[in-house]
Amino acid sequence: MKLVVGSGRLASMLLEVLKEKQETYLYGRNQQTVDTLLQQFTDVQKGEKTFFSEMKFVFLCLPKSGYEEFLKGNAALFSNDVTIYHMATAVDECDVKKWSGGRKIIPLKLAGHANVVKKQLKGLFAIPPQYQEERSTLSKWFPSMDIVIAQEDEVLLANQLGTEEAIRMILLLNERMIQHNLPELIIKQTFDQTVHGVIDAYQSNDLGGFARKIADHLQQKGESKSNENG
Repeated sequence: MKLVVGSGRLASMLLEVLKEKQETYLYGRNQQTVDTLLQQFTDVQKGEKTFFSEMKFVFLCLPKSGYEEFLKGNAALFSNDVTIYHMATAVDECDVKKWSGGRKIIPLKLAGHANVVKKQLKGLFAIPPQYQEERSTLSKWFPSMDIVIAQEDEVLLANQLGTEEAIRMILLLNERMIQHNLPELIIKQTFDQTVHGVIDAYQSNDLGGFARKIADHLQQKGESKSNENG
């Protein structure tokens, strides 16, 4: 039996990519969002604290701020042989072990964005090297997800850098388009399609002639600055 704790974006994504949802339960403090997810995933059942002792696998899809309170208040309700997968990028395994009363803790981190994974039905999970034997089990549960061996801090750093640079780009691009007095609908469409399309094409090495020319020019400028800086 599996228990998903939480009812936000991460929990929703996890249920979307979970292949077999039988004997899967959902528990969360926000009953409105829990009920919404249960209506969407009809094979998933509502979890209650009275069921916690029967759960073999628990997926913590909580924000960092909710970990300590949940585990300190509920860890004793789980059996000693339960396996807890903790998924908050900014929470370390050592803290989760301390709050869980010594139960088996396995970091399972999403390298990417939950909403995009849910939309594309594919993504990347990371587990530390010492837990690589879990890879086959996780692949059976989540066949559309790739599993990479990586440390927790590597995933945290990648997600932080990606988020920072994406927001920096959004703010700068939005400012530049406003300076050019572009219509609001064109600005929105640029973010909705142009940016996404160019990123996808760059990743797949499928840039068109116009975009390739810009990429080559920017890369040459970058090389020139690197040479100037020694």
